[in-house]
Amino acid sequence: MNPIHNEDLLLLKIQQEDDEVSFKLLFDGYWEVLFLHALKKTKSKDLAQDLAQETFINFWKYRKSIGEVQNLKSYLVTMMKYQFFKWIDQEKIVFDELNSAMPNSLCVDQVDGFKIMEFNELYTFLMEKINELPVRSKQIYLQSRFENKTVKELAETYSIAESTVRNHLSQANAKLQTQLENNLMALAILASIVN
Repeated sequence: MNPIHNEDLLLLKIQQEDDEVSFKLLFDGYWEVLFLHALKKTKSKDLAQDLAQETFINFWKYRKSIGEVQNLKSYLVTMMKYQFFKWIDQEKIVFDELNSAMPNSLCVDQVDGFKIMEFNELYTFLMEKINELPVRSKQIYLQSRFENKTVKELAETYSIAESTVRNHLSQANAKLQTQLENNLMALAILASIVN
């Protein structure tokens, strides 16, 4: 991943000036992150590429509606996971309606539109709950789930035992699941982050 400098300024230029150069910088900086997250979840290179691509397409398409973002990488990863769940939901609906063994390859955006307001609310809700975690648990959780850091890497980073890292992650997951149990989409995204 290329380091991204002045991320907030780039986002502002994208939103206010439709600056394609700034968008390309963000794309180049986060493409691999999104692709690797998608590949880890889907185990399909083609689907992972499609999901990463769709995330950036929707990010550009709805750039004016996004609002303020605390952590762009986390936002994009969560957006991509939301895309994945919408894709799964749409594929299931098409499969059920057509009673066919062939899943539909249409993107979610083509069927019912990417509901950026819904996603922004969900993202804000998830991040609020993550921000309520104790500081060390929050740091470990974010690095594990959004930066793909392994338990071993986190143990080395914080000079703690691997079992302590696992304990932080387990407690964070339990706390988040309890807090999100009334929001099914949030729970589904959390479940994908956990695995």
